[in-house]
Amino acid sequence: MLKVSFTFLLLLLNGAAWAQQRCGTVEYMQWLQKEGKIKQTDAQFEQWLEHKKSLQFQQQQSARQQAGPYQIPVVVHVIHNGEPIGVGRNIPDAQILSQINVINKDFQRLNADAGNTPPLFSPVAGSMDIEFVLAQRDPNGLPTTGIVRVNGGQSAWSLSQETTFKALSYWPAEDYLNIWVLNFSGGFIGYAQFPVSTLPGLEEYLDGLAETDGVVVDYQAFGSIDDGSFDLDPNFNKGRTLTHELGHFFGLRHIWGDNLCGTDYIDDTPTQRNETTGCPVHPVSTVCGTPIITMFQNYMDYTDDACMNLYTQGQVTRMELILDDPSVPRRNSLLSSPGLLPPDCGVLDAAIIEKISPGPVTCGANTQLKLKIRNYSCDPITALKLNYSINGSAPLTTIFTGLNLIPNAVAELTLGTVVLTSGLNSLATTITEVNGIPDGRPDNSTLTTNVLVDNTHERIPLRETFDQLTWPVINPTEGTLWTLNPTNFEQSASFRAFDAPDGPNESWLTTPLLDFSTTTTASVFFDLSYAWNGSQNDRLRILVSEDCGNTYQNLSPTPFDKSGLQLANTISTEFWQPIVESDWQLRKFINLSNYAGQEAIRLAFVFTNKNGNNIFLDNIEFFVSEDPHPVDIGDDLYSVYWHSDFEASVTFNLPERNSVRIDVMDVMGRLYISTSAPDILNQTFPIDIGNVAAGIYILRVQIGSKFYATKFFMSR
Repeated sequence: MLKVSFTFLLLLLNGAAWAQQRCGTVEYMQWLQKEGKIKQTDAQFEQWLEHKKSLQFQQQQSARQQAGPYQIPVVVHVIHNGEPIGVGRNIPDAQILSQINVINKDFQRLNADAGNTPPLFSPVAGSMDIEFVLAQRDPNGLPTTGIVRVNGGQSAWSLSQETTFKALSYWPAEDYLNIWVLNFSGGFIGYAQFPVSTLPGLEEYLDGLAETDGVVVDYQAFGSIDDGSFDLDPNFNKGRTLTHELGHFFGLRHIWGDNLCGTDYIDDTPTQRNETTGCPVHPVSTVCGTPIITMFQNYMDYTDDACMNLYTQGQVTRMELILDDPSVPRRNSLLSSPGLLPPDCGVLDAAIIEKISPGPVTCGANTQLKLKIRNYSCDPITALKLNYSINGSAPLTTIFTGLNLIPNAVAELTLGTVVLTSGLNSLATTITEVNGIPDGRPDNSTLTTNVLVDNTHERIPLRETFDQLTWPVINPTEGTLWTLNPTNFEQSASFRAFDAPDGPNESWLTTPLLDFSTTTTASVFFDLSYAWNGSQNDRLRILVSEDCGNTYQNLSPTPFDKSGLQLANTISTEFWQPIVESDWQLRKFINLSNYAGQEAIRLAFVFTNKNGNNIFLDNIEFFVSEDPHPVDIGDDLYSVYWHSDFEASVTFNLPERNSVRIDVMDVMGRLYISTSAPDILNQTFPIDIGNVAAGIYILRVQIGSKFYATKFFMSR
């Protein structure tokens, strides 16, 4: 394999296109180490694994711990771009079944080309008693095919977008082997997350890797042409990419050790100078001190699919050692996964999964109560009975009939109009009956949330520096709130996740109702500081409401939704507090012109607390322009910029909104240009002086009751 330096890896992460290669696992794991997501070196892992092997030998245990085959529950997440099933990236079920068939035969050495293993290597060829099965039960206990299809809304994905595309569809990695199939750009056709050790001091990092654990394979390298006429890369068309990546998933390294004549820590694989590509003819010799015949047929080399045909006994033993160790995160636990069991169809269960309206902060005292309900039963739901109450009042009942809510489907139901009081309200909703009988799982059938009725109004332009916390704050389900905390900006809005006693939960910081009605363009800048602790992925979203706060949506056209390292400007396991300017991500920009012309806009900064580290916001400034690079005039109240002999502009930076007047007059006091405007904060005004003759003039600026003047000479 062509070794990729971190310089080239950064190019990869930025979406640079380069020649396609078999596997990106090594580069991926190096990137995780560089970014602080894994606090162990390869050498530390190998020392830990060698210690495990020696303990096993001392206890005279075989590597194999379990009678019968290992069974691994698989979920395949197909990330497409809106194509019909069976077209392009939305690969057909038959192609997925073909791939499952390939890995089962390859690991069990039942592959049809096993006879192509040279006699030199046949004595060490290994067979693993393992079976990969598509999950029967999903995380909610419902029937599943083990195939999930999601429209990702884009044609290709890069490694830098891993957090995004894996979040589109993910099942708990403790119980499911997640395999993401998509159009993968950036040069590799697959990669896997290597297992991590349980070395002392690394405990806090283990769970932080769960949400990305699994395997990624390009859709044109998934499945085998032996099972159908699938659209596959001619070099990688027999399903061996997943066989290779699963070797990494269970702890195998490349056969050449990713170094010149390196080691893969397996005794029965010959030392190899480097990777093998293409499909050579046996024997192929390499020189590592002495001539050696290469085992290019091994699944952990880089040959084309048609030339691969074996794992060795030593490789099988190593994978079994990883699978048998209960302390290895998200490997041994797969063997007892509920995903291997038939679905639990014994009860009728409907769950409240979300309150759509009213939003956590709203201005409407009378608003519709809307819920999202999911059917967690194996049978359709045709009728529901729900109760709801406000601030502990007597419950009101709503009955729905004529429904046709199939298993795992979601319905949006409107229960009626709720009357809220100004300030904080408590809204409790409960599903009491499903299809005429009591709901079978009351634990997911009740939702109690807080709703804050706030009618404070503001208009843009607007600047908030948090001298006081006057903006609405709320935790919809009780818990820690945004507060003011000391920073180098004196004090800033902050959520202290480092020592929050609760979590995970959400905390909302919202703007007042903002009037955008007088502008056709709008934007907002803000300063952000957050330190990722290397494991818990706290999250920040910025949502918008166009209906007074009854409902909230992602920003359009570009959502703001970041978590963990993607959100952070640094990594720290210590209590985070910005004390210098370099501790901040300054002047982050969002275009809000899609909401210009409206009278009741509200933004919400929604922090999801995973008990990670602290986040800070400050200097939130709204503009009536969409310029991502407005003029910076420092601490001056205004500044004049000459663009030509015929045009100038005045940019303001006032401490608060004020009325201004701009006059251009000659030295005799004759007025040539005069313009005025209210509510000036940070705007820029153009001044057309094309009709002014040559001479000496005075530019006079009035801000409120104060006057400022600048003399200038106009030449023609």
